[in-house]
Amino acid sequence: MNPSISAERATLADPTRRLMAAAHEIAPVLCRTAEAAERDSRLTPEAERSLREAGLFGLGVPKRFGGHELLPADSLEVFAELALACPSSAWVVMVSYVAQQIAASFGEKACHELWGDGPDVAMCGVFGSVGVNSKPVEGGVVVSGAWAWASGSHQADWALLGVPLSGEPGSAPERGLALVPTSVLTVDRTWDMAGMRGTGSDTLVADEVLVPDHRLRRFADVVQGNGLPEEPLYRIPPGSMTLVSMGPLLGTARAVLRLTLEAVEDGKPMAMSLHARLADSPSVQAALAEAATLVDSAQLHLMRSAESIGAAALSGTTPSLVERARVRMDAGHASVCLRQAVQALLTVSGAGSFSVAKTIQRHWRDLETASRHPTLNPGLAKEMYGRALVGDERPVSPMV
Repeated sequence: MNPSISAERATLADPTRRLMAAAHEIAPVLCRTAEAAERDSRLTPEAERSLREAGLFGLGVPKRFGGHELLPADSLEVFAELALACPSSAWVVMVSYVAQQIAASFGEKACHELWGDGPDVAMCGVFGSVGVNSKPVEGGVVVSGAWAWASGSHQADWALLGVPLSGEPGSAPERGLALVPTSVLTVDRTWDMAGMRGTGSDTLVADEVLVPDHRLRRFADVVQGNGLPEEPLYRIPPGSMTLVSMGPLLGTARAVLRLTLEAVEDGKPMAMSLHARLADSPSVQAALAEAATLVDSAQLHLMRSAESIGAAALSGTTPSLVERARVRMDAGHASVCLRQAVQALLTVSGAGSFSVAKTIQRHWRDLETASRHPTLNPGLAKEMYGRALVGDERPVSPMV
């Protein structure tokens, strides 16, 4: 039973339907290995192999290199489908997609290095560069430092990393991005969180790594859309692309709704009451209605924004500040809706749902952790949108 509008959209194109079918096909593997991923704080080799063989590490790769080049609305559906089985797997695939979307703007030489041998190249990315050093050398820079919270670091073949770049003589370094093969990096096991444990969001470390000029870009150029390829996907600004981070959360909330409905349908009694079944309780019925509607509300906001930024990219237009800020607002609002929905569903399921043996409590921890990602901060989103609505163009964040 699934009264939610979270069922497959009728407008999905055939390639996206095939990817969702592939995600559904490997769901048993992801479900079976989720507990091991939780224990080891990284996806299992079996789960990684399944994701690769399903082509899910090629979602953001240009079609000219054999990738899928999915627009945001379709990618949201794929991430949500993966999260029904394993939110951590969905998050790792989502991070790879976002990194690929930016990497495609680095020019043909860099793109050939990434995808010349095939599109199934997993990526991770950390935009921050705190404590990272780079020194100019002939033909590039030499980088040393560490990048924490690199989701998918154990699966990634390449990393998109924030680095300081020298500007004009006498000026302070400016933010930059570097494409670095993970084979020249090491991983420090620092990820030990309450939720999203399977993402393996550990710390990448570089020690005197040479990054050639063609694998470097100024962060400002990326944000402002300078020098982008012609394909629509790669013309969407990074601030708007943060919306796709909500795909795994949407799928996680759908999974909790499904598990709760299954418990209700199985005739679970309502403790400390005269209701023989949870389904007979008006308070339970109201909670289910509220939760299902909150999940649907989140989807409606996300798809509204995803389709609008995709349409703008396809038409070659540039969304206004208000439109871009609304994208961030939609994501922040959706994250609140999903947290509220899951809270209501956990109350229906009762204290038993917090047993460590129950999948539902792991989904709850995953959602609570992932929804605190800085790009999904609802308070910051309100600041951005509110300023834009009154014509205040002072920046709140570089990612709008």
